[in-house]
Amino acid sequence: MIVAVARARKDAKALKHALNCEVLSLGGVRSLKDVDFTIFRDRIPIFFFGRDEIDLAIESERIINEITPIYQIVVLSKKAVRNTRMDEIRDKFELAKAKIRLGVKFDEVFVFSPKNEFGIEIHPDYDSYFVIGEGFIENMRKVGVDVEEGNLILRKLYNEESIYVPEIKAVVSKKIGKEVCVNYLSDVKPKKMPIEKTVEKNRMFLEVMERISIKFIREHANNVAVPFSGGKDSLACLILAKKALGDVKAIYVRTNYDMPYTEDYVDWVCRRLGVDLIVEYVKFDVERYGKPTHENRWCTKLKMEALKRAVEREGIEVLIAGDRDAESRIRRERKEVVERVAKEIFPIKYWSGAMVQLYVIMNGLKLHPLYYKGFYRLGCTICPSLSEWENKLLKRLVWS
Repeated sequence: MIVAVARARKDAKALKHALNCEVLSLGGVRSLKDVDFTIFRDRIPIFFFGRDEIDLAIESERIINEITPIYQIVVLSKKAVRNTRMDEIRDKFELAKAKIRLGVKFDEVFVFSPKNEFGIEIHPDYDSYFVIGEGFIENMRKVGVDVEEGNLILRKLYNEESIYVPEIKAVVSKKIGKEVCVNYLSDVKPKKMPIEKTVEKNRMFLEVMERISIKFIREHANNVAVPFSGGKDSLACLILAKKALGDVKAIYVRTNYDMPYTEDYVDWVCRRLGVDLIVEYVKFDVERYGKPTHENRWCTKLKMEALKRAVEREGIEVLIAGDRDAESRIRRERKEVVERVAKEIFPIKYWSGAMVQLYVIMNGLKLHPLYYKGFYRLGCTICPSLSEWENKLLKRLVWS
């Protein structure tokens, strides 16, 4: 999906040494009039130019912008790409990928835009998602932050979140093991941005991302299944796989500590999409192993073993998984295709959480009920990555 592009072959060679992705050159041209930019229609191109190639960079942006809204132009500090330190190339590459998923502009609602006219802070480890659902709004107000539907949350390191309404309204800390803390709060009144309108304003962008992901799936598909947890990322993969291939299986690894609603939700989605559901059960013996910790995630090992059992029993050759760059540095550094339980591919690797939310809704499906309460991610109820915010939301569901 991602392709790094340089002007000359020697520059492309430098990119290959620095980056872990496909690399192309423009053939050393001094003019772009004979370059076929349509080859990037179903890819995500990131163009690299040296300081002395500014004119080519400007011309490339003018041309590629007419073909696809999903691209990046990078101008390095040295005269030519081949003279640039590999660290700088890598850093600029990671920022370019982050800008693709995080960049927005504001046009009555937040609209995805790699140019980032809104000026939101870009960082390789940041993600974004939308406030959706009355329960989410109510729970944010309980911690003193007034928000409305369609407001944007920029999720930073250590669970710190900047909330835009569209002006910045608050900075909220949801650190693991700590009480929710509002570090900054303004008196700006939040603007309601109906999520249906946000979907429509972003439809063209999402359809291009869908086209790129579907092409990627078809290139690698052969007897596939989607590990489906009920979370938004695996759901987006399930929708894409269904559109790309028609015939697809979902594998749900059910535990005795699943989140509320998950079992029924997984069943509902698969029936709605017409997908064959394979359920593999695994028991988490907390009395024996103790609660999982960051240092001892025995739960993950058991779930992977259960997934492997289902893969081998069903003869699955390819898993379409919902890993995204924004989730962790480890996932960001993985290739688009890896070999683990089976051959695994990641068609939404370069998407943001906000893109995933809108894509699911655009396809006529509801998200897992917990997302409408304020959850950013789903796991198990004993997950060590649950913040105090999420633990309190779970307790309220039990009490209600």
